[in-house]
This record gives sequence, C-alpha cells and structure tokens, in this order.
Amino acid sequence: MYYANIDNLTYRTFAMTTAAILGFDDSYASVIGGYADMLQVANAHLRKQGAPTSSLFEWHFISGTGQPVRASNGLELAMRPLPRNRHYDLVFIPSFHYRGWESFQQFLGNQIVVRDWLVKQWKHGAWLSANCTGTFLLADTGLLDHRIATTTWWLEAHFRERFPNVDLRMRPAVTEVDRMICGGAQATFLLQTVRVISRFAGKAIAMQCARSMLIDLTQTMQMPLRPLIADATHNDPLIQRAQKWLTDHMAEAVRICDLANKLAVTERTLNRRFNIVINQTPLTYLQHLRIDTARALLEAGDLSTERIAQYVGYSDVSSFTRLFRERVGFTPSAYRKQFRFDEPECQHNIVDRPDSA
Repeated sequence: MYYANIDNLTYRTFAMTTAAILGFDDSYASVIGGYADMLQVANAHLRKQGAPTSSLFEWHFISGTGQPVRASNGLELAMRPLPRNRHYDLVFIPSFHYRGWESFQQFLGNQIVVRDWLVKQWKHGAWLSANCTGTFLLADTGLLDHRIATTTWWLEAHFRERFPNVDLRMRPAVTEVDRMICGGAQATFLLQTVRVISRFAGKAIAMQCARSMLIDLTQTMQMPLRPLIADATHNDPLIQRAQKWLTDHMAEAVRICDLANKLAVTERTLNRRFNIVINQTPLTYLQHLRIDTARALLEAGDLSTERIAQYVGYSDVSSFTRLFRERVGFTPSAYRKQFRFDEPECQHNIVDRPDSA
C-alpha cells in the first residue's frame, strides 16, 4: 500500500478508508453519531491539508437486518443491511444501554449473524473497535481469546465469568492488539476514534482532531475514575448489616473480628459470605470504602490530606497516601489537582429596571 507525505502529514492515497458503524436497538446515539462525527472532522483536516479524495474516510451505518434501529434515547437511526461480500477497513461496535444481565445475555445470544460477519471482516484485514458494553459482542466472537482487552469497569465481573480466556486488563482506558481496539466506559469512544484515525490517516491528523475537539488524550487509565466499590445489589441481610456497620464506623480503628462478634458469626464465616456476595473480603471492602470517601472529599472540598486521612480512619498519612496511590493510580494531591470539581466562573449582570407604574 502506498502512503504520501505532505508537510509531515501522512495519509493513504490509493483506497479510501471505509468504516462500518454497527447499530442495534438500545445503542447510544451519541456514540454511533459521535464516532462518525470524529471521522468527518478527520476528513475536514485532511482536506485542509490538501489530501486527495482517495485518502478520506467513508462510513456506513449498518444493522443485522438493515432495518432502522431505535437508540436508547428513542432516536430512530436509519441503517443499511450487513453487506455479505464487502470488506471494510474498520468496523465499530458501539455501546448499548444495559438493562440487566439476563436481558443483556439474551441480546448477545441473538447476534449470531453479526458475530460471524465480524469474524469474516477481521480475517479479511479489518480493524475491529468495540466500545464499553460492545466489548462483550467482540469477545463473543472468540477473537479476543488469549489476547489483551478491556471493558467497562462496572461489568468486569460478568466479563471475566463469561470470557475466562480473555486477558482482561482494567487499568487502561483503551487496549489495542492484533487490529482490535477495546474501550472502557462509554466516553472512551473518543479515544478509540483518535486511535484509528492515527492508524489510517497518520498521527498528525489524529492530534489535530483531538485538539479541535478538546479531547483529553492524557486520560489513559480507568483507575482514577472507577469507583472501588461496585454498585452490586444483593439481598443478603448479614452482608447488608456488615456494610452499614463498616460505613458508620469507617473513621474508627476497625478490626474485622470485632465486626464478626457484633454480627454473632465467626470471622471465617464473615469472610466467606463477603467473598460469595460481593467478591471481596471485609477488609478490602473497608479499604475501598475509605478510599472512595477520600476521593469524594478531594474532588469537592479543601480539606488537607492529613484531615481527610483522619476522617476516613487513617492516623498515618504516609500509609493512607501509599494505599491511595496503589488503588487509584494518583497521590491524593495529584488526584485533587486532576479531578477537583470547581464551579465555572459566572458573571452576573444586574440590570436596573424602572419601577412599575
């Protein structure tokens, strides 16, 4: 394949890059449309640099049946049918609204035709890019077996159970291996699109797209953003009582044996029930509870690291800082600098009005 370089901007000159953007009922319209919008921005930058038409991106919105799909927000999106004999350079699998594990498994089970089509596209050289919940559909093809991938943090346990042969990594926001790109939670589709633009149109064009769209390319890890305590609902009364007690006594010097005595069970029983219900030990749960609380305080307030450490039950600031960095990937001060929420500055204009007659 031939590439041209003008003013240090590299792009393909023979075949136009063709992309298939898959659509499903309950897909996120912002992801489907946003992916295409990013390719359109790339085309604008390519044209501005004098690139030939043959180097531009072309995309088709495609569904398994060719019928319109209804996005999760109710928007109806027109689609083309899966082309049986056409090979794309790039296929994007968007994220879909999650309505529970049972219905999600049923959805995946109904995608046999799409799965087979994805495998054929990859075998003919296509790049496959899957976002958030869409990573499950890509993994269902078997192509990710024994390869590195990522997924959205809140479905990690389900992903590991369903795809034990996938080398799942939860630190990176985006993974890439053997022409397959996986993104974590929904908004990572922006990082994924910049990645594929770089692969097909060159790094310079990709960087121009990122700058013009104000995409933060430094956000390469999921760790700083993902809550350590997953929102796992359960009906186990023992664990519910234990969780409430740990929350109420988080700032104290907690001993798990004291909690077990309070609940009238052995420490071994308490550990076993915690692992069964929420896949964590009581001590790990307590540490995650403290770190998540500290993150909220760092994001929203001005308390010092020392005060926050004491508030969440750590008398030794260095121990707190070390644990925080281990679990989140930042020191507390660096986390505050990166993620503190500040109200935007507003200017209020007061206009005098004449009194009403």
